[in-house]
Amino acid sequence: MFTFWKESGDMTLKELEAFYWAATAASFQVASERLHISQSALSKRISELEAHFRKPLFDRSSHRAALTPAGRRLLPFATRLLKMSSEVNALLADDAGMFGHCRFGVGELAALTWLPDFVRHIGERFPHLSMEPCIDVGSSLERRLHDGELDFAVVAGHPTQPGIVGHAIAEVHFSWAASKRLIGNDRVLSPEFLSRHPLITMPHGAGPTRMLEYWLTANGLEATSRMTCNNLSAVASLIAAGLGVGLFPDPWLTALSRKKGVVALQGPAELPPMLYTFQHRYHDPRPMLTGMLDAVKSTVDFTKPCSLW
Repeated sequence: MFTFWKESGDMTLKELEAFYWAATAASFQVASERLHISQSALSKRISELEAHFRKPLFDRSSHRAALTPAGRRLLPFATRLLKMSSEVNALLADDAGMFGHCRFGVGELAALTWLPDFVRHIGERFPHLSMEPCIDVGSSLERRLHDGELDFAVVAGHPTQPGIVGHAIAEVHFSWAASKRLIGNDRVLSPEFLSRHPLITMPHGAGPTRMLEYWLTANGLEATSRMTCNNLSAVASLIAAGLGVGLFPDPWLTALSRKKGVVALQGPAELPPMLYTFQHRYHDPRPMLTGMLDAVKSTVDFTKPCSLW
C-alpha cells in the first residue's frame, strides 16, 4: 500500500520523486539538480525507499547506476503515482499547479522572435513559476531533454531521441539568400554558383541545416566552400555582409532586402517548410507540461521580425 505521509517504514512522495528522477535522468547529479537538493540528500531518499522494500532499486557496481529488476518494476507505478499527485495539486491549487522552476530549451530563431512574448505570458498568468530558457541547436536540446536536464524544448523537426514525444506547433519557410553586391545579377542557384560562393550555415545539429543537407542531395548540388557558425544572427550578418550565401527565414529576408540589399535566390526546387515541435519526455508525470504546450501555442510566432534588423 502506498502512503503519502511519513510513518516508520512508509514511503513518501519525495522518495518516489527522487527515485523517478534518478531512474530517468542521465545521472544522479542531474536528478539532484532537477529536485534542487544535494546528491547526498537524493541518495538518502533512495536509500530510505530501498529500506522500505528491503531490496536495492539501483545497481551501483558500475560507473553509472542502473535499475535493478525491482527498480524497473517500480518505475511505471512511481510515474503514475507522481502524475496523480500532480493532478490533485493542479485540481485544487489556484495556480493550476504551475509553480516551481521550469528549465526549457529553444533554438535561436525562437529566441529572436517569440520567446519574450512567451516568457511574459507565463509571468503574467503564473507568477509563482520561474522560467529558465536555454538557447542551443536542436540536436543538443533533444539530448538534454532526453537526459532530464530540460522540462521541454521547441525544436525544428520531429524527435530523434528515444522516449521523446513531439507536438507540431508551427511551420517556418526559408529561402536562399545572398547580398546583391556579392552576386550581382546572378540569382540562379546552380552547381557553378555554389562553386563560386561560400555556403554559410549553422552547425549540422540545427534543424534547418539538416533540412538544407537533404535538399542539396536531392537536387544534386554540393557546396565547394563552407563556413559554419553556431549563432543564427551572426550567420545572417555574414551573409548580409557579402561573405557567402545561405538560408534566411522569410520574414528576415523581407526586412534585410530593404535595409541591407539581401536578395532571394532561385533554386531548382522550393525548400520544404521547416516543422517545429514542442517536445517532452513521454513518461514525464507532471501536468505542467500541458500548460506549457498551451502557452507555447498561444504565443509562438516565427514570422515576427527580428529586432536586431
